[in-house]
Amino acid sequence: MPIPLLLTLFLSSLLAGLADRGRAESNHRAEARTPHASVALLSEQATAAPRSTNWLGLRFRLDPGWHIYWRNPGDSGYPPRITWDLPEGVTAGEILWPTPERLPVGPLTNFGYTGEVILASPITLPTDYAGLHLPVVATVRWLVCADVCIPESATLALTLPVAAAASPDPQYADTFARTRARWPLASPPAGWTISALPRQGGVRLQFETPPGVVISAANFFPFGEGLMDAAAAQVLRRDGQQHELDLSVAEVPLAPWERVSGIVVARLAGAKPATPAAFVVDQPLTGAAAAAPDSPAAESQRSTTVDASLDSPPTDSLPLLVAALLAFVGGALLNLMPCVFPVLSIKLLALVRNEHQGIPAGRHALLYSIGVISAFVALAVLLLVLRAAGASLGWGFHLQSPAVVASLALLFFALALSLSGALPIGSLADDVPGTWRLRHPEFDALASGGLAVLVASPCTAPLMGAALGAALTMPTGGTLLVFVALGLGMALPFALLVRYPLLSCWLPRPGPWMVRLKEFLALPLYGTVVWLTWVLAEQIGSSAVISVGGGVVAIGLLAWARRLAGGWLRRCAVALALASALGAAIWPGLPGRDGRSRETDAAWQAWTPEAFASARTTQRPIFVDFTAAWCVTCQVNKRLVLERAEVLAAFAASGTLLMRGDWTRHDPTITAELARLGRSGVPVYAFFPPQGEARLLPEILTPGVVIETLRPFFRAPGHS
Repeated sequence: MPIPLLLTLFLSSLLAGLADRGRAESNHRAEARTPHASVALLSEQATAAPRSTNWLGLRFRLDPGWHIYWRNPGDSGYPPRITWDLPEGVTAGEILWPTPERLPVGPLTNFGYTGEVILASPITLPTDYAGLHLPVVATVRWLVCADVCIPESATLALTLPVAAAASPDPQYADTFARTRARWPLASPPAGWTISALPRQGGVRLQFETPPGVVISAANFFPFGEGLMDAAAAQVLRRDGQQHELDLSVAEVPLAPWERVSGIVVARLAGAKPATPAAFVVDQPLTGAAAAAPDSPAAESQRSTTVDASLDSPPTDSLPLLVAALLAFVGGALLNLMPCVFPVLSIKLLALVRNEHQGIPAGRHALLYSIGVISAFVALAVLLLVLRAAGASLGWGFHLQSPAVVASLALLFFALALSLSGALPIGSLADDVPGTWRLRHPEFDALASGGLAVLVASPCTAPLMGAALGAALTMPTGGTLLVFVALGLGMALPFALLVRYPLLSCWLPRPGPWMVRLKEFLALPLYGTVVWLTWVLAEQIGSSAVISVGGGVVAIGLLAWARRLAGGWLRRCAVALALASALGAAIWPGLPGRDGRSRETDAAWQAWTPEAFASARTTQRPIFVDFTAAWCVTCQVNKRLVLERAEVLAAFAASGTLLMRGDWTRHDPTITAELARLGRSGVPVYAFFPPQGEARLLPEILTPGVVIETLRPFFRAPGHS
């Protein structure tokens, strides 16, 4: 075979393969399969056209036993949401929702779809659309449920050719025809008269039908959530051509029920069961709005007390000695928290190197303990003074200041460079933390205790939250005693290691390896700098990069100045570096740097008193995460527990509303709510059942703790 012919065949095969691959990828992008559903993006038109309506539909095919939700999901769940990515000038209309069905789930009733359903939206091209193709991308998120509920999502895409006139796609003509048949009529059928009247505990819909038209069954699906009791029986009565459908108002309605707006699905006597009459009604109530039924549960929603359970004892009855004991144990556990590790690693290295030998071991242990306790007492005094002056503050309040966060980031960067050997600061201050520390061991012991408290304050150890919450409600003497106990607990483990050498026999012998260990221990300090920079970015936005970056450059200048020969150049360089570092630390706290808006994760609502009060009326469980960017425990719990798939599935299965109170910057409303819950710092995890008292979960979360808390509220048996 001639070589040119071989090349022609090879290129033809290659191009054909690429075309097939392109079609396969296109089909893949237009349809997605999840564990319990398949969803496809369909077009009623084979070609789109300007000045005409082009219909696109999301076709859900659900596995047997699984369902998705209507625009009003009923007692739980949420409807599918579509985010369109369209060319400029092209617009997408609202979803046209097919008539839903009632889906009883235990004591609840949801509104949604099973089997197959298409959610259609009109797409309109502008008259001046000049493109030859119409690319469409739809990002879809939905909740699919059976005995459990699973959030799912997909990104679908298709491209339609554009012509002067639209042409239908025969492949999907019947599909969209069946979809239109499921759309409710925009108004009642001809000859029907509809009115709505208030009744005790609900609303009565009255239908006057033409002669010979008899309604055998009817259901009403309200457009608005939180007004009608979805699970209550809808009783139909008939008197000649007059029909009455009684609807029950929600036990705790979101608002007065003043208008009946939704879909009526009426089955007519003698008609095929598969073809009920479905139509939209929108009627004001003639007379007063429907009143909520009297309910002890509704009354209990007006006041919520706290049942601080599990690892968090109740604080309203904590005696002083119990609070002090909890603070002592919590302080000891604080040594295990990630906040304290960078400083304790330096102290342990000093212990291995016997750097405390400049003074007797007992004196070193005593001074370190005094440094820790003094720092706790100083924080307590400052906190009490500021609260007495009217400020609403809690534990870790100083890290709500961007200037403090920036200063700590630069301090830890300098300490890390010192451990790495790049900034021994030897010729500037007699080598801090080297020679200078050895020549002033008393001050070193005191200062290291204070520094440990400063960096530990973002953390709240188990039992510590309850103790601090109780302490801040006590007289001044009791508050100070609890903080002293907290300091004793934190100082005791390291002080014992120093005071009694036999306890440190497990530590390795000194040797050349300590130089490498010292350099290695700079890594957690560098990590702390990264974390603090992220905290600062959460507080003031991307300008945090300028602040911390400028300070890092200034510290680099300081390291370079150390290598200069003595004289005016060195002094000028040092002065410039110190002034620049000081300015970089202060700058985030200046007016105009007071914070930025932060978005809550998509599944979480921002906690505010108003939003929480509104959420309580929905009769759904509520989980509130009081958190802060500077709280390491909060971030660990978020990543390892709250974002795990099984925990998210449990939230969905119980219909729990998720709310997050962000305390990264000072927020007096969150501070007040923490005080109401008997806490003064974060993390705080509060679970509010639909009825009854709140429950506080432990500060250290596990998936099992969260799931077991939610289990009594799963909407159907069988969740595991």
